[in-house]
Amino acid sequence: MLRETSKTHVLASVSNDRDLPTGSSFITIKMPSLPALMAEQSGTRHDTASATQMVSSRNRLLASGSVIADGHSLSFTQWAQITCGIRQRMEAVSACLNEVFKNRAFPEFLRQNGGVVRLLRSITDQIGEVTRESISWGWLAATDIYVATDGQMMVIDHNLSVPTGMELLTRLVDRSRTESVAAINDLGRWMADAAVTYGRGSEASSTVVLDPCRYNPTFRENEFLARTIGAQVAHAGELVVSKDGVELVSGIKRTKITTIVRRVDDDLLDPNCFRPDSLVGLPGLCKAWKNGLVNIVNPPGSGVASIRSFTQLVPEMIREFLGEEPALPVAVSRACSATDVMQKLIENPARFAVRTNDQMHPARPCFGDSATKAETLSMLDAVRRDPEKFVRRDLLPVSEPRGFNLRVFSSMGKGFYMPRCGIGRHCQSDGGATLAINDDVSACFVG
Repeated sequence: MLRETSKTHVLASVSNDRDLPTGSSFITIKMPSLPALMAEQSGTRHDTASATQMVSSRNRLLASGSVIADGHSLSFTQWAQITCGIRQRMEAVSACLNEVFKNRAFPEFLRQNGGVVRLLRSITDQIGEVTRESISWGWLAATDIYVATDGQMMVIDHNLSVPTGMELLTRLVDRSRTESVAAINDLGRWMADAAVTYGRGSEASSTVVLDPCRYNPTFRENEFLARTIGAQVAHAGELVVSKDGVELVSGIKRTKITTIVRRVDDDLLDPNCFRPDSLVGLPGLCKAWKNGLVNIVNPPGSGVASIRSFTQLVPEMIREFLGEEPALPVAVSRACSATDVMQKLIENPARFAVRTNDQMHPARPCFGDSATKAETLSMLDAVRRDPEKFVRRDLLPVSEPRGFNLRVFSSMGKGFYMPRCGIGRHCQSDGGATLAINDDVSACFVG
C-alpha cells in the first residue's frame, strides 16, 4: 500500500493533525489549510463553516480506504493535495484562455514560448473576434496523475475538452460503497446543473450532446453524458444554424438549442472555421457561439489545454493568475524543437520517451529503454522532419518500483467539484497510462 513517508508532500496545516501517525516526518509545502481544501472540493472556496463540517467527518472518509485492484492506496492528505492542485489548474487555465480568446492578450510567460504562441494565434485567428459577454471554461476535465510508490505525485496530462472515461468509472463503482456511488451521482448533478446554467436557466430539453456519429468508439460515453444531464444525443445533420441561433430539426418540428455539449474535437467542430473537410462538424457553429447565440461546453479552443507544451506552463499560470504555489508538480516535457533537447535525444535516445505534442493527432509513443534499433531510427527521423509535433519526457528511474497512473474527473461549470474517485491504470516507463481509457482490462476503480 502507498503509505505516508518522509517524501510524501502534504499540507502544512496537516503536519499538526492528531490523526496522523506519530513519529512521521513530512515535507510541507505552501498550500491553503486543510479546511480550505475541503471547502474547495465542495465548490465553495471561502465557505469556512462548510469546511469545518467536512473536516469533522474526516475519520469516516479515512475509514473508507481508497484502494485500487493491485493493493495500492491513497491517503486522505493525498486526495486533498490532488483536489487543491486540480482546482488550481482549472482556475488558472480558464483565466489564461479567457485572456487569450476573449481579451486577445498574451501574458509574458506565454510569449516566452514561441511554439505555444503560434498555436494560440492560429486558433484565435480561425475563431475570430469573440463578442459574447463571457466564456465559461472547464465544464468537465480529466487529469492523468502519476502516483509513485513513495506517495509523490505529478500531473502527466490534462484534458479540458471532451475527456473520456466517465462512463467507465461509473461502471467500475463498487455499488456496496455508498460514498463511491454518492460521489458519482454528485458529479452528475453538478454537470447537469451547470449545463442548465449555461443556458441561463433553460430546461434540459434545450441541451444536446453533439456526437460525431453512432459508430464512433465513444458513442456509449456520449449516451451516458446525455442521460446524466437530461439531454439528447444529436448529430451535425440534425442541427441547423440560423440568424437566431441553433435549432434541432426533427421533421417539421424545430427546437431552439441553448447549450451544446460537444464531443467533437476542435479542428472538426466547424468546417467554416477549422478543417473545411470535416463531415461531423456544424457549419456556422463557432460564429453563433462567439456572438452569444448558443453556449458550447467545453468552448472552442479548450482543446489547447491538452497540448503538452501548454501544460508545461500551467504552474506559471497558477502563480500569475491565482497568486498561489502549485500543489501538484508537472511531469517535465521538453519540446523537441529546442536545439539542446534535440541534441540530447539524438545522443542518448534510450534515456527518454517521445510523445506527440498534440493529443488530438496522436502517434504511438516511443520509449527509448525498450525500443528496437529500427523503432529508434524511425522515431528520430519523424522528430527531425517535424520537431514541433513532439516532446521529450524523462523515463522513470529503473531502480524505483513502478507506481500507477490515476485519472480523475472534475467540473467547474458551476463552481469547482471533484469526486474522490478515479480510474487507476498501470503506467508506462514515463508515468503515462499503459492502455487506452476505454479498455476495460486496463482500468480499476479508486475511491
